[in-house]
Formats: sequence, structure tokens, C-alpha cells
Amino acid sequence: MATKRTKSAHPSLTRTAKAVSVKKINSAPARSLDRPVRHRSGSKQALVIEMLMKPEGATIGDIMKATDWQQHSVRGFFAGVIRKKLKLTLISKAAEAGRIYKISGDTASTASTESTSNNTAA
Repeated sequence: MATKRTKSAHPSLTRTAKAVSVKKINSAPARSLDRPVRHRSGSKQALVIEMLMKPEGATIGDIMKATDWQQHSVRGFFAGVIRKKLKLTLISKAAEAGRIYKISGDTASTASTESTSNNTAA
């Protein structure tokens, strides 16, 4: 005995979804990696970068006091701005006072020239 196929009582359940076209919004053009990244002198970003370029580095607590940011904001700044956007190498070392963060090596020298050239231009 063959089973008889019947139509679904709810035809909307059997319809396939129509593809909706999504219009992409063009924002600013992609940033060229040839141009140096510049930041305003006296900004919190410039202050944090300056603190991290010092030989003794800075703790998250130091940066929190200087910028009035919360701990998660400082960590987000490290990941999003320092590492991803500016592509600087951030190193950390455990110490008695807490973990100390620094911008290391060659990237620190290029970042310092960019920030000092920006300060003289203003």
C-alpha cells in the first residue's frame, strides 16, 4: 500500500525564503599602510603610548589613573589600538607591583618619531 502525499496545511512553512539584497555602505576608504598613523598630541591615546614607551613601562593601574578608564577599557585599547590598529608589539612582564606593559623594540622608535613629528606640526 503506497502512502499518499498531501499538501501541507501551512503553505508558508514550505516556501523558501527569498534572498534579500543587502546594500553595502561605503565608509571611509581603506587606510594605506604606507602613511604613518598619527594621533593628536595631548590625547589619551598619545598619553598611553608615551607611558608604554618609557623604559620602565606602565601597569594597567597606572594607565587607569592617568586616563580615568576602567580596566576592561585599558585592555581593549591594548588589543584594538596598540596591537591591531597601530600594529605595535606590546610585551608584558610580571612584577611585584603587578604586570608591567611596554611597547618593545623597533616599533617603539617608529611610534615615537610619529608622535614627536605630530607634536611639532601642531
